[in-house]
Amino acid sequence: MRLETSNHQMKKVAVIGAGLAGLVTMRELREDSHSVTCFELEDDVGGTFYCRDDKVGAYNDIHLTISNYFMSFSSHIPKDRKRRYWTGSEYLEYLHDFADKYSLKKFVRFKTEVLRISPLDSETWEVEFRNSAGEIKSEYFDAVAICSGKFRNPNIPNISGLDQFKGSIHHSYMYKTPEAFKGKDVVCLGVGESGSDIAHQISKVAKTAHLLIKRPKSIVSRIIFGDTNDSRTTRAAHYSFIVSQSNLEASLKTRIVQRGIRHNENKRERQLSSIWMWKYLVKQGLHGEFTNKNDAFFQDIDFGRLQLHLTDVDHAVEDGLILKDGTKIPCTDIMLSTGYKTQFDLIDHPAAKEAAENIRNCFCHMIHPDLRDTMAWIGFTRPDVGGVPTCAELQARYFSSLLAKRNALLPDAQLREEIARLKHEEQDFYFYMEPNKSENVKYYVFTRYMARLLGVEAKWYRLILNPRLFYNFYFGSMVAAQFRLFGHGKNYKEAKEFVYRAGITKAPLSHLLFFIPLCAGLSALAPAFRFVARLFNLENMDVNQDSSFRTVQEILKNQWPGCKRFSSVSDNTNLVDLFDKQYELEGFKFFLQQRYGVHESVIGSGQVSVSSVNSHLAKGHYSEASATS
Repeated sequence: MRLETSNHQMKKVAVIGAGLAGLVTMRELREDSHSVTCFELEDDVGGTFYCRDDKVGAYNDIHLTISNYFMSFSSHIPKDRKRRYWTGSEYLEYLHDFADKYSLKKFVRFKTEVLRISPLDSETWEVEFRNSAGEIKSEYFDAVAICSGKFRNPNIPNISGLDQFKGSIHHSYMYKTPEAFKGKDVVCLGVGESGSDIAHQISKVAKTAHLLIKRPKSIVSRIIFGDTNDSRTTRAAHYSFIVSQSNLEASLKTRIVQRGIRHNENKRERQLSSIWMWKYLVKQGLHGEFTNKNDAFFQDIDFGRLQLHLTDVDHAVEDGLILKDGTKIPCTDIMLSTGYKTQFDLIDHPAAKEAAENIRNCFCHMIHPDLRDTMAWIGFTRPDVGGVPTCAELQARYFSSLLAKRNALLPDAQLREEIARLKHEEQDFYFYMEPNKSENVKYYVFTRYMARLLGVEAKWYRLILNPRLFYNFYFGSMVAAQFRLFGHGKNYKEAKEFVYRAGITKAPLSHLLFFIPLCAGLSALAPAFRFVARLFNLENMDVNQDSSFRTVQEILKNQWPGCKRFSSVSDNTNLVDLFDKQYELEGFKFFLQQRYGVHESVIGSGQVSVSSVNSHLAKGHYSEASATS
């Protein structure tokens, strides 16, 4: 709800954490003349990017998976004239420049540990802290912004027998360099953006390295047509079918992609690469889950440095792990890239527990209805594409506008209804395959919603008089500067220049001549298609579940890429003998499990005859296994 007039009141605000979210929150609060005090445990700004060997945070050789154009704030345009991926140290330098530009460090109390945050009444918070001198003190604030981030409490999976393992157990939380794994036998669990990069680094130095994941997840290459992958994060792509907005659209695209891969691979007798196999097995590309933007580990799988296992751990033993399919992986080290648990134990209020359990219990991932605008969680978003800085900046702008009375929250009942609606949309629709990862948001949907709340969304009729701006706004990258063109806090000239710079410029001309008409045509067709899908309740339909074949030979001939390699397969052949590469065996086993419901106990490690698998397929055992697996 946006107010037409402003009755500005200066508030005294505590900001917890001086990472990227804390810095941009301080900047926006100071723009509205609020009094700000930031509490930071470390001795400098940067949060997780403030990297030292003795400090938990980003590992030494990190390269961001989002380009500099999306990792920057709209109030501090990057100096780089070219789009590229920053290193962790380069991004830390950017954050320092941002802090210096707006003189933010003077508001930060470094080496200060927050011990407790508790409400005195409905409008006042007490923050108890231990300062750099070791003294425990308290101060009182009108509002609190929690900007401490979620990369603080590592999530350790509940693996039976893990306490019996005699080797070393690590978590990506403490990872810095791969040197500790040199000459070791290592199993890596998890394939998030950090996990896949860490597995890539470890595989270069380890004696043996294994990557263990439950299923292939959506992934895009870092470089597309010579440019960063987010150069295609455009409004036109979101308006069209290029970015799916329903299971029906995603499954249609998956069917097209799979047929394209089969057609391409069936023309030649060659080994199926791991990345094409992976893309073939992904259930819903760019829909239903977070998209990984780190693909370097595929070269390690292709060259045999990294062994891929598409299954789960059954239990641990003293010298290794036993997988669900019965395979034993001997190892000396286990690397857990299994994410983090969100905890707000320092906040003495039941709403904090609800926010920690599911940040979607908060309006726009930031405002709990019991606390209203006296507390905000900022930066607890993970956009599928695009960057966290844009989301955090919009949240910070909204929080400051609430405190300044430019905006107002909906009445309690309506606010709770809206929270429930947004939660259902994200949890059961956009990210239905990862419902427990509550920080996930659709970048385009989330930023557009926040822009509308703030009244800074650029309307087409305000852009049409400037054709160059109109073109770059819709076909160029959805950078944060697009939200500085109009409305409160606008900087039209600087924002316009950056929107120009973020246009699609580096792709070959042939690609531009193809991509732009394609987006424009699909954008015109998409609304009618989606209207019909909603009208007939077809949005959740999956059109890519063809499981009509009943023998391994038929499946290899009609559904698996590279059919020429399997022209003569006898019933006595073992599955393991069909494939030259271990990863393709793993992929085919996974395909049989997911598409036909063949249970892992039937396939095992692949030492099973084709005839044995065929008997299960022919007798319909697949349906029973599918129901129980």
